[in-house]
Amino acid sequence: MNQKERLEMIRRKRLREQRRRKILIRRVFVFAVAIIIAALVIFAIKGCVSSVSQRAEQKRQEELAAMSTQTPTTAPAQKSNSSDIDQNYYQNSAFIGNSFVDGMMNYSLVEGVDYFARIGLNVNDAMTKSTSTGTVPVIEELNNGKQYNKIFMIFGENELGWANSDTFVEQYGALIDKAKSYQSTAKIYLLAITPVTKEVSDNNVDNTNNEQIVKYNELIKKLAESKGVVYADVYSAVVGEDGNLPDGVASDGIHFGEDYYKKCLVYIQNNIQ
Repeated sequence: MNQKERLEMIRRKRLREQRRRKILIRRVFVFAVAIIIAALVIFAIKGCVSSVSQRAEQKRQEELAAMSTQTPTTAPAQKSNSSDIDQNYYQNSAFIGNSFVDGMMNYSLVEGVDYFARIGLNVNDAMTKSTSTGTVPVIEELNNGKQYNKIFMIFGENELGWANSDTFVEQYGALIDKAKSYQSTAKIYLLAITPVTKEVSDNNVDNTNNEQIVKYNELIKKLAESKGVVYADVYSAVVGEDGNLPDGVASDGIHFGEDYYKKCLVYIQNNIQ
C-alpha cells in the first residue's frame, strides 16, 4: 500500500468517526429533549389536577356555607323557644367541629361560648387545618390559655365515605386525647351525627345515608365510653318517625336551620349532665 492509499484510508476512517460522533450527539440531544418534554407534560398535568381539585373544594365549601346559612323553606311542626335554652348550662363552653358548629355560630343561640369550626372539617384535618380566621390547627385552639367547663365536639359527617371506619375512630380518639391534655378539667361531649332527609339518604353521595350515619353514631358512642367522655345523642333530638330528617327543615337536606339547632341544645341540657 502506497502513501496515497494510506492517506485515503485514514481520511475515510476519520469521516466514519465524525459521522458516528454526530449520530451519537444527535441521539443524546433527542433523548434530552424527550426527557424535558415529558417533565413539562407531567408538571402541566399535575398543575391542572391540583387547580381543578382546589376549585372543586372551594366551590363545595362555598355551597356548604351558603346552605348552612339559608332559612328553611318550610317551618318545622314543633318549635323550640330560645328561652328554652339554659344559658347557664352552656356558659364557658367551646364547640369544635365541622359545618354543624359553623351553622350554630351563625345563629348566636347561646352566650359565653367559643366556636372553633371549619366547613368540611374531618378528624384528620382538625390536626393540621385552621378555622377560616385562625392561624393554628383547629384542635390547637383549645390550648389558648382559657379554661372551659364543657367542650362539645362533632365530627363524622365528612368521614362517612372513608374506606376504613377504624381510621375515623383512631383519629377521633387522638383529637379527644389532645383536648384532654389542653383542658384537663373540662367535661367533653361527643355529639352524634345528625340525620339527613330521605332524598339525600337515597342519593347516597359520598356514602351519606342514614343507615351509615347510625353505624357511625354507634362507633362514636363506643369511642366516648372507651375515652371516658360523654356521648350526646342529638340524632334523636331531630330525627323523624321514619328515621330521616324531616323534609323542609334543611335547604340542602343536611344542614338545618335555627329551630333545629334549638332542639339539639335543649335536648343536650335536658338529657345529659
